[in-house]
Amino acid sequence: MTLAPSPENRRALWRALLWPGILAMLYVLVGVIARVDIGLSRYLPLHSAMETGAIVVAMLVFGIAWNAYSDARPGNVVLLGVVLLGTAMLDFGHMLGYRGMPDFITPASPQKAISFWLAARLLVAVGLLAAALRPWQPMLRPRARYGLVSLVLAYVAACYGLELLMPAQLPAFFIPGSGLTELKIATEYSLAAIYGLAALGFARQTWRGARFNAADLVSAALIAMLSELCFTRYASVSDIYNFVGHLYKIISYGYIYRAVFVDSVRQPFNALQHSLAKEKRWAAEQHSLVRTLDMLEEAVVELQPDGRILNANSGWWLLAATAPGNYPLADSVHPEDQDAFQRCLDNLRNGHKDEFHGRFRFIAGATHERWMECRFVAEQDERRRVVGMRGVLRDITKTYLQERHIAHMALHDALTGLPNRVLLEDRICKAIQLARRTQDRVAVCFIDLDHFKNINDAYGHKAGDSLLLSMAKALEACLRDGDTVARWGGDEFVALLPGLASLEDTRQVARKLQKVMQQRYDLGGQPINATFSMGIALFPDDGDSVDTLLAHADRAMFYAKSQGRNNFQLFNEMSAKGLGKKELYIQSRLAQAIRDGVIDAWFQPQVRTLADPDGRHRLVGIEALARWHDPDLGWISPATFIPMAESQGLIADLGQLVRSRALDRFQDWRARRPDLHLSLNVSKRQLFAADFVSTLIEDVARHGIPPAAVILEVTESVALMEVEFAEERLRQLVAAGFTLSIDDFGTGYASLSQLHELPVSELKIDISFVQRAHTADGQRILQAIVQLARALGLRTVAEGVENAATADLLRDLEVDVLQGYHFGRPLPAHEFDALPLFAAPPLATVH
Repeated sequence: MTLAPSPENRRALWRALLWPGILAMLYVLVGVIARVDIGLSRYLPLHSAMETGAIVVAMLVFGIAWNAYSDARPGNVVLLGVVLLGTAMLDFGHMLGYRGMPDFITPASPQKAISFWLAARLLVAVGLLAAALRPWQPMLRPRARYGLVSLVLAYVAACYGLELLMPAQLPAFFIPGSGLTELKIATEYSLAAIYGLAALGFARQTWRGARFNAADLVSAALIAMLSELCFTRYASVSDIYNFVGHLYKIISYGYIYRAVFVDSVRQPFNALQHSLAKEKRWAAEQHSLVRTLDMLEEAVVELQPDGRILNANSGWWLLAATAPGNYPLADSVHPEDQDAFQRCLDNLRNGHKDEFHGRFRFIAGATHERWMECRFVAEQDERRRVVGMRGVLRDITKTYLQERHIAHMALHDALTGLPNRVLLEDRICKAIQLARRTQDRVAVCFIDLDHFKNINDAYGHKAGDSLLLSMAKALEACLRDGDTVARWGGDEFVALLPGLASLEDTRQVARKLQKVMQQRYDLGGQPINATFSMGIALFPDDGDSVDTLLAHADRAMFYAKSQGRNNFQLFNEMSAKGLGKKELYIQSRLAQAIRDGVIDAWFQPQVRTLADPDGRHRLVGIEALARWHDPDLGWISPATFIPMAESQGLIADLGQLVRSRALDRFQDWRARRPDLHLSLNVSKRQLFAADFVSTLIEDVARHGIPPAAVILEVTESVALMEVEFAEERLRQLVAAGFTLSIDDFGTGYASLSQLHELPVSELKIDISFVQRAHTADGQRILQAIVQLARALGLRTVAEGVENAATADLLRDLEVDVLQGYHFGRPLPAHEFDALPLFAAPPLATVH
């Protein structure tokens, strides 16, 4: 199947046929008019001039084709050039062999001239046919052209030797008085046929859109064919046919010259012009890109291999406020960061790295310290030697300060500015690692204000906050450098004392802390004397892990309260005396309470933030909470018995008990309110239990509850900080149909990429942020969390909503669901069932 040619290819072929057509009509016209014998005396100079012109053109073709050769150029051009070289040599012999010319070894004669003529024409015909049939591509071997020219010269030498030395061996081509022989005429027709085949080959390539000047070669082959036909018709060596045939030969050479010239000279110039035009466009694009880059206010610098500034764009002025002189870029970096920055450049220069990213402080020409985000790459030559470096500097001072502020807020208490639980646990862990190497002791002091609730009730929460803030400052002021005091929550503080040599050092620090409470605190003009109870656990005496030390310090603190408050107790002394009976009692009763089913599930409502027209908030969910009432101790806080269940390995049984109680009640409630969902808390030990997923699926299936109606709340520290372990288990739960929620969100510090990778659907904002909702910092943090959740397509739940003002503020921030005492306290199932919220008609769709 032949594809139709493009209009351009069709026009090229018609142009190639135009002049051969005109010359063909001239050939016919010559046959119509009487043959004219120009006469040898008049024709000989004309013939010599025409042959000389043909020889010059042929040599030009050879010179261009030979000298324009390259490994990437088509070998057909060289083929035509070498063929024309041989043809020029044979045409020279033809010119000297013409009758009337001086003797050239043998006397001149028509036979001699015709022999050289036919040898030349055969060489051109075969060369054109070979060029038409051979793919237009480079030679396989670069030096093949020397073999080709040797072959042609050998052919020329053979022709000269045969004609000049053995003329009798050649057949007769011309008989005086009779004219051309039949052999000569047959040979001319054969040559015409070869030219015709070459013309067809070039025409086919023109039709297909050849990448070379095939059209001119079509014209050359066709005109050469007409030339040969002329030499089948003449009767005298000086008649009109002979003249026209020589003229056609020169024209044919001219077309070959033009084809070779265009391919060898004009096309490279055209390619050069195209490249120049492309270079101009590229330069314009680069200029446009540089202007755009200048608008971005980023500095682009080029460095020498030794780190000196070679060039810089206008963005440098905005960042450095000085000219980019020929000095090391490292001189513009803050002295404390210079070594690290220079090492990064050295790694590029030495080839150890191809690029580097980093953040460094920058001081060049600036009135204040700036933070720059840098990215540099090495520039290499063809030998992979580093010849320079190129980099981009971007001012991230505002972003960096914001990140640092956010990080500080995530790791510090909003009221006191002290480290929070996350930062404290990290510092305890590092202190333990250091103590293992130095053989020192580490003390963890759990501090709790005595009767703080009475102060809140008597003077108000603001006064209580003021006391906590004053106490935090006083504790910080009396501790050593390297010590840490953190707010654990509410009225509880934890002091971390690393590098203690002995038990007596611990007592001295504890007594120093106690003196803090001997001063009076002024709360709204009312002097108050406050005391605290403190429990102390030591590494390695009382434990070798963060959780163990905190738990033992907490137990020692409870024992200090039982001893009349306003004192401190050491866990190891308490244990040696068999003290801490309350905690021991709770621990001993916990397993039995779980087995007896004494621990029950209570429920707290979750409502939609947007109120109905009647002003009521719709109930959308229920959270199940564990509650334990002991006959002797009364209500035991979940904050006490749940960590104990974790440390004793009872959390799985406790979770199963609470979950079963919750699913039993939710099964009935869901039959009346199918739009509700149930939220269940999942601990770290539960989540990583081997049979947790299968057991959970069996439980909800047994109660006839679809997994989609159950939300599993996992703390942020488990979901994000241990993402490499938790991600697989969380994806199993989502695949089973459960919805995942990150509980206490904001108290950890995890990366956005980790959060994006987890299959969670809900963020439950920690109560500490909700309590700060009426402060400027609190609102900014809440807004950031909501916007983050919205960007990731997550629902937001705010817990700890205690009044209408907070609910209205969270509504304005577009939090989705609210939970807190303002809407309902945790209640046993029968009391929860009687709530007006539960009696409201169901929603068509859960939001």
